Amino acid sequence: MDINLDFPLGSSIINLVLSHRNLATKEIRKLGLYPGQDLILVELLRKDNRSQNELVKALCVDHSTIAKSVKRLLKAEIINAHKSTEDKRVTIISLTVKGKALAIQAAKVWNDVEKPAFKDFSPADIKEFMQYSQHIAKNFTDRSLELNDK
Repeated sequence: MDINLDFPLGSSIINLVLSHRNLATKEIRKLGLYPGQDLILVELLRKDNRSQNELVKALCVDHSTIAKSVKRLLKAEIINAHKSTEDKRVTIISLTVKGKALAIQAAKVWNDVEKPAFKDFSPADIKEFMQYSQHIAKNFTDRSLELNDK
């Protein structure tokens, strides 16, 4: 995708995200996972036994997206689900042994996908890129919150 000079930042971000997603998706599909399921597994690898609502918040996705993925992952015996003992309305999700092995592989895919991104970058370049990216993201978030207040 070429950079649209009318919207250089947006075009650059979209180009970056699409390139990353295409590479990650190719590798994730080799694990037999749908895109997005890998993120759920990696999130559960970080902290297992989480509610669906916790996953919604952690991954910034819609509840229906998590529900659909959870259903598929349950069917494939990659995760377990049970009702919370404290609140029967809450479904707790955890990795099975098979799920933990897949989550470890998915995390490796994400690490491997990032490696070529910074080819020929110095550590200082990488640090600067991360700082700029975080600053831009914060600016977008701040503006979004301002619009919510109106």
